[in-house]
Amino acid sequence: MKKLKTKLQNLPQSPGVYLFKNSKEEILYVGKAKVLKNRIKSYFSQSHVIEPRTKHLTSQIADLEYIMTDTETESLMLENNLIKKYQPRYNVLLKDDKNYQFIKIDYSTPIPQISTSRKIDSKKANFFGPYTSGLSVRETLRLIRYIFSYCSNKKIGTRPCFYYHLGRCPGVCSKKISVNEYKKHLLKIEGFLRGEMQITLARLKKEMHQASLKKQFEKAGRLRDQAVALQKMLEKQKIVGAKIESFDTVSLYQAGNLAGVTLFQVRLGKLIDAKNFLLENAKNAPQEEVLKSFLQRYYLEASDLPREINLPFFISGIKVLGKKQGIKFLSPTRGRKRKLIKMGEKNAKDFLEKSSQNLAREMAVATKALFELKNKLGLPEIPLRIEAYDISNTQGTSPTGSMVVFENGKAKKNDYKKFAIKSLNTPNDVAMMKEMLTRRLARAGEPEAWKLPDLMIVDGGKAQLNAVLTALKAINYKLPVIGLAKKLEEIYLPNRKSTLQFPTNSPALHLLQRIRDEAHRFAITYHRKKRSKKLLGKF
Repeated sequence: MKKLKTKLQNLPQSPGVYLFKNSKEEILYVGKAKVLKNRIKSYFSQSHVIEPRTKHLTSQIADLEYIMTDTETESLMLENNLIKKYQPRYNVLLKDDKNYQFIKIDYSTPIPQISTSRKIDSKKANFFGPYTSGLSVRETLRLIRYIFSYCSNKKIGTRPCFYYHLGRCPGVCSKKISVNEYKKHLLKIEGFLRGEMQITLARLKKEMHQASLKKQFEKAGRLRDQAVALQKMLEKQKIVGAKIESFDTVSLYQAGNLAGVTLFQVRLGKLIDAKNFLLENAKNAPQEEVLKSFLQRYYLEASDLPREINLPFFISGIKVLGKKQGIKFLSPTRGRKRKLIKMGEKNAKDFLEKSSQNLAREMAVATKALFELKNKLGLPEIPLRIEAYDISNTQGTSPTGSMVVFENGKAKKNDYKKFAIKSLNTPNDVAMMKEMLTRRLARAGEPEAWKLPDLMIVDGGKAQLNAVLTALKAINYKLPVIGLAKKLEEIYLPNRKSTLQFPTNSPALHLLQRIRDEAHRFAITYHRKKRSKKLLGKF
C-alpha cells in the first residue's frame, strides 16, 4: 500500500490510460482519463459517492500503472487495445470480440483480393464489418459472388480461373478486363458493403445503359443481371421512413452479469442489417457505463460509420469518440427513431435470454466434465485450470511446441504459449516435449510467473508422460499429469501400468479431446508458419 500511496502523490496532469492491479499483479481494470491525476484520485476520494461495484474494485487495488498520451483520443484507442489484451474482470467486455470478422479488400496484390480477416492489419486494404458470425460473413461473400462476381486469383495468367467459367469472375485473371477496370468494379462491391445499395443500383443501371449504347450487349446483359439481383434484395428490406437518411440505433437490455445490445443499421431510409452483441462483467454496472463500453469497442473499429447514432439515453463523456469518428450521438424521445430503439430493446432482451440459456447449458456440461475428471483421475481438487502440450515438426525440421490453457472448461487464449524447439532438428518428439516442459516450468519461479495448472495433459503415451514427469522432478514440482493417446483415446497415468478409458459419451472425455485437438491445432499452425518462413528465406 505504501507503494500505491507514493504513486498517487506523483500522478501527472496529462491524458492517458491507467491500469489497476491487485496484490497478485493481476490487472483488475483499465480506464482512460483526460487528466490522469484527477481521474485516478477520484477512486480514493472520501468526498465522492462511490457505487458498490467501484467500492469493491478499490478494495482490491494494490498497485497501479499509467501510460501518458498526447491527446484524449489517443488514450481512447490505447484503452481499447489494452482491454482487448488483458480482458480485466471489472471492465465491461464485448464477449468474444476477438472472433468478430471483417471482409477485407486487399489492394497490395497484382489482382486485389476479397477475403475475411479477424483484425485490421493493413493500410493497403479496405475493411468492412465487424460481422458477428462466420455464417453472416460467408453469406455476404456468397451474395457478392452471385450479384457482382470477383476474382480469387492473385496474379494475371493465361487461363481464366475456375469462377470465370461459372460466370462468377469478371476475367481480370486472364486479361478479359484490365486491372484498372477491375478496381472500378470493386468500387461497386465496396458501396454494397457500406450499405449504399440504392446508389450502387443506380450506378449499375447507368453502366448498363452506356454499354447498350456502345453495343456492348454481353456486358450490358451482365450488368442487367446484377441490377435485377440487387433490386430483388432491396425489395426485401424494410423501409423505416420517408426520408432518405442513414443512421444507426443502439438498444440495450441488461440482466445480471450479462447485457445484450442490438444495433440497427438504416441506410438511405431502409433497414439493411440488425446485429446482436453480448457483453459480460456487467453486474451492478450502470447502464451508461455498459453502453459506453460497447460504443467505444464497436465504433473504434467499425468500417461503415453513419453520421448519426441514436441511443436510448444520453451518455456523458462520449464526445471524444464522436469527434474522432465524425459521429453525432443523439437520444430521441419520440418518433420513428424512438420506436426503432424500443424495437431493438425487445430484440436485445430476446437475444440475451437465448444466449443466457445457451451459456447455462455450456456451463452445466463443463461443470459435469470437470467433476468427472476429478473423480475418475483421483485428482486432489477440481481441475479448473488445465494445460495441454503438443509437438509439431516435419521429419525433425522447424520443430515447434504449443501450450494451450482451458479455465472452467473454456479456452483461455490469452494464456496460450508457443515454443520454438532449439536443441533438436531430428524427429524425437519425446526429447522435444521434455525441452518444452522444462522451459515452461522454469517460468513458474519468475517474478511474472506463469500460473501453474491443476492438470497437465500431453498428447501421447507413456514416453511423453515420462518426459513431463522428468521435467517436474528436476525442479521438485508435483502436479497432476496425464497422457492422452489418440489412437484408442487411452489415458496414461503416472505409476499405473494399465491405461484408463472413458465411455465414448463421457463429457470428461469430450473435454479432454477438445483440449488435445486445440493444442494440436495451435502447434501445427505455428509450425507451418515457421516452416513457410524458412522456405521463403531460401529464395
